[in-house]
Amino acid sequence: MDKAVVLVSGGLNSAVLAAIAREQYEAHLLHVAWGHRAAERERSCFEAIAAHLRIERTLTADLGWIASLGGNSRTSRKIPMEEPTSLGKEVPSTFVLGLVPAMLAAAATWAGAIGAKRILIGTSEDHGVPGPAMSSFYPDYRREFVQTFNLMLEYAKPHGRELLVEAPLAELARQEVVLLAKRLKLPVEKTWSCYRDNDEPCGKCVGCTTRAAGFLRANIPDPLLLEPAKV
Repeated sequence: MDKAVVLVSGGLNSAVLAAIAREQYEAHLLHVAWGHRAAERERSCFEAIAAHLRIERTLTADLGWIASLGGNSRTSRKIPMEEPTSLGKEVPSTFVLGLVPAMLAAAATWAGAIGAKRILIGTSEDHGVPGPAMSSFYPDYRREFVQTFNLMLEYAKPHGRELLVEAPLAELARQEVVLLAKRLKLPVEKTWSCYRDNDEPCGKCVGCTTRAAGFLRANIPDPLLLEPAKV
């Protein structure tokens, strides 16, 4: 079975991705710690997901220097974080230029070290909820970005070395991801979507509102809101 490095934040999409990857590859889960507001809770969720899926091959990459650069509301509480209803076509303060490329670069380095042939990332272009598509807020969620990163890898890796980035959930709406989680019997109460906090979902950020809309459209209650999980 081929090896794959799977980027797992601790969120809903990446938990589903990890479960799918486990069935297709020898999955190695990579968590990137980059010093954002919800870092502590996401790390706990990553560990809980890995334990639930019984995956022993895990690694946490410390990219804390990203937070030290500032310039975004995911790491700085001094920068206002917009609510989804106020967002238009402009790039939100929650976008961190270079974050996803840095994560993929870390994944590529680990993939090279262990001989993995795939790098999997759980980004979705459009969550299928009211408002602009996610890829309009976060341009590095687009399939074109993944294709371009793969082109870069062609020039960066040794000749004949197979390594490809894939985004299997790119075309899925949030409710489809929720339904997949149910089908895979994932403990979704051990995933985290809030951008603002480590303790309780704020219910107002992009992460919270798209998650809520996904569960609502799937006609499934979010157990995290019914009884906050301790992870």
